[in-house]
Amino acid sequence: MRLTDLLTPARCLVPLSATTLADAGLALVEALAADGVVADPDALRERVEEARPEDVLGHGGRGFVLHYRTDAASTLALAVGVASRPVCRDFGDGEKPQCGRLVAVVLAPRRDAARHLQVVGALSRLWQKVELSTALEHADTPEALAVSAVWHDAVLEPQLTVRDLMTTNPRSIGADATLRTAVLDMRRSGVGALPVVDEANRVIGLLSERELLRYLLSHYLPRAGGPPLGGPPGTAVRRTVRDVMTRQVLCVAPHQPLAEVASLMLNKDVERVPVVREGLLVGFLTRGDIVRKLIGS
Repeated sequence: MRLTDLLTPARCLVPLSATTLADAGLALVEALAADGVVADPDALRERVEEARPEDVLGHGGRGFVLHYRTDAASTLALAVGVASRPVCRDFGDGEKPQCGRLVAVVLAPRRDAARHLQVVGALSRLWQKVELSTALEHADTPEALAVSAVWHDAVLEPQLTVRDLMTTNPRSIGADATLRTAVLDMRRSGVGALPVVDEANRVIGLLSERELLRYLLSHYLPRAGGPPLGGPPGTAVRRTVRDVMTRQVLCVAPHQPLAEVASLMLNKDVERVPVVREGLLVGFLTRGDIVRKLIGS
């Protein structure tokens, strides 16, 4: 499959009449709905208006890829628009807006996670190539945009597995190590979590910044109407990783499709997962690893 297989003039908007990213997304969704590939237009409009950060990939100065894997989509579909002037995504809090003239919307049913990820990745890499994205910006009609030779340069990568992205030989720690040792190790190595393993290298827990913060909040910060749970000042309590780690750990296997695991991590709100083979730790995968691969950086 190539991106050209998903594009028709009816799914191209030139010019794309919008001044904000939200308006651009809704306009492209309307084009897809009019072309008969949206099972529930109202549900999809509501999803777009929610403006979830995970639904948007922005490439500064070039454009955006809005992607939705939802039951509101009846099939894998793509719509692309070229705005006359850059549309912007406003972050608020004084942060500089992100703007661009190219906007794409990718729809996929929940069952089509692999193709969805392939299409989003191909578009993101295309947006980053200045000479190709500039050529798309010069399209002056929907027909010219749909048949642009640029789309032939956007190759969909083969389906990736966890093995393709995971960090091999990840850092880990034992359950009986002191909490201080674990925190210093995390700081020195620049990681946000450590798998906790036993003597046989089997995963028995996970220590992340989330567990550390929860522990600090419950043991050392003052409680309303009482002293901190950590004890009087000057008392030393030897805490181990076992005292703080979570034992409810989502683990994945090296051969699992990346799209399947990415969807699972989003649904479970998990930032990182140990990768195991026959129960033994062989790798580590984070959301950041997936995003960096998706945008080709």
